[in-house]
Amino acid sequence: MSIIKKWAVTTFILSFFVIIAGGIVRTTQSGMGCPDWPKCFGSWIPPTNASQLPPDFEKYLQRQDIDHTFNAFHTWTEYINRLSGALLGLFGLIQFVLLFLKRKALRLPYKFSVAYLAIVLLTGLFGAMVVKLNLADFSISVHLLFAIILLQIQLGLLLSLQSKLFVIPIDRKIKQLFFIFLTIILIQSILGTGVRIYVDNVSKTLHYEQRETWLASKPLSFLIHKSFAWIVLLMAGFTYWKCRNIVAVRNKVLFICLIILMSVLTGITLFYLDMPAVAQPIHLFLASCAITLTVSLLMQTRTIEVR
Repeated sequence: MSIIKKWAVTTFILSFFVIIAGGIVRTTQSGMGCPDWPKCFGSWIPPTNASQLPPDFEKYLQRQDIDHTFNAFHTWTEYINRLSGALLGLFGLIQFVLLFLKRKALRLPYKFSVAYLAIVLLTGLFGAMVVKLNLADFSISVHLLFAIILLQIQLGLLLSLQSKLFVIPIDRKIKQLFFIFLTIILIQSILGTGVRIYVDNVSKTLHYEQRETWLASKPLSFLIHKSFAWIVLLMAGFTYWKCRNIVAVRNKVLFICLIILMSVLTGITLFYLDMPAVAQPIHLFLASCAITLTVSLLMQTRTIEVR
């Protein structure tokens, strides 16, 4: 049992790492560093310099969206991202096997493991489609959505292994407040996706240079995302105020509030400090944490009637 729990925790952490790796790929414009799939420049181990490119390398370089030249950094950044995804698939498979052997005693965790393995395989296949579509905006967003869903499934698996699903009794109105809170966070995340699509398009036309101009025109998608951040912050503060006397969830809600505050601060950093590359994956990571922690809160609580 302890081995299964440790494996589940490791898989959960690795799921976060894969999301960060994907964010780094986008930040460094390395998405087409390997312009073919599943191989990279027609090889299972990509080249480290131009002299190692295959004779027909030009057909690969033509698909890139940067300068159509070989860049070892971009290639290996994307390759490591793919390796992390493959490793996640392997962890998901081993997790499934471990729980399959205990499926009668651990029926619910086993079901979660089946769902996790199915989604991780689907995510990998969709990753191939992202490459085929040359990083189309919609495909990238769907790929990220799959990764977020993976986190929530693994979270459910972990909580079920620890017997923490729906164990904290709370008032029905507080539970409903948590659902509203999660909905607002998800809306803000969708708005953020709109900003990312705009930034991707602008940065591509500027050959990924002049980062200080990427949001200079203050597009409508950015202004809405920026304004809605105040609603998220106010909702976070209101949720904590409503839970201030509920010992079982008070600190959990406070931690979510701090994560949201840090996410807002990284957003401010991105705008006022000319889109520093390091802040982009951190912003994505914090948003993923806020969603996952709020889902965790919903999974751990159950409603009771308060008279």
